Amino acid sequence: MRHATPTRSAHRATPALQLRLPFHGRRRARRHLWREPYPTAHLLTRGLAALIVLGIFVMLGVLIVAEDRHTPARTLASAEVDARIAARTVDTAPLTADEVFPTGAAGFRVTRASLTADCPAAATGALRQTLARYGCSQAVQAALTVPYADYRITAGMLNLPDATSATAVGDQVRSLVETGDGGFAEMSGAATGPGTPVLWRTRGHFVMYCLITGPSGELVPAGTPQVQQITADILDTHLHDTVLVRRAG
Repeated sequence: MRHATPTRSAHRATPALQLRLPFHGRRRARRHLWREPYPTAHLLTRGLAALIVLGIFVMLGVLIVAEDRHTPARTLASAEVDARIAARTVDTAPLTADEVFPTGAAGFRVTRASLTADCPAAATGALRQTLARYGCSQAVQAALTVPYADYRITAGMLNLPDATSATAVGDQVRSLVETGDGGFAEMSGAATGPGTPVLWRTRGHFVMYCLITGPSGELVPAGTPQVQQITADILDTHLHDTVLVRRAG
């Protein structure tokens, strides 16, 4: 009887096969342990980068839209302010001293304030007749000091019938101050000397002004930085941006 006895080559092949199996098993396990963490880390990194880029684009979009909305809003607000203070017929409330020069206003200190229906009392020379001719109904004046300069400041606001009258008065102030034939008075009613910085603005039916002298009434050079800062703080920031814009609102 014949038995199925492995041949010599079969005897040699079997151990060889058995030796390779453990090697392949270790190699496959090592490859698995080496490569597994990296796909997850790459996915997390790419996802985070995508979120950052998306956030940047969203932020830029929000800024662009906000700017587009704000620009027309500022233009419309300015036009609305002009319409609401264009004349006394639409802006009927009279001025008050507390409205124009409130106690504790930022940037300056009010030492004295007054309100009068006698507008010529706030002017000197030919400007007195000009204010009466154009129908000025109120003059609010204040004596002010600022923390950054030892100056004596008189500031005020005049209430005219309409924007046309206010502009005409502003034009007259320019020519009268240049020729020395008139101007605004100090709180004491006295006229200021030639060369005194006299500054004014018109908006709607109002004329805003200020004049600046030294602590004893001496001349202050008009081009000094302090004069420019006073003009910005009192005329532009306070009387215009705060008082008139708030009044229109």
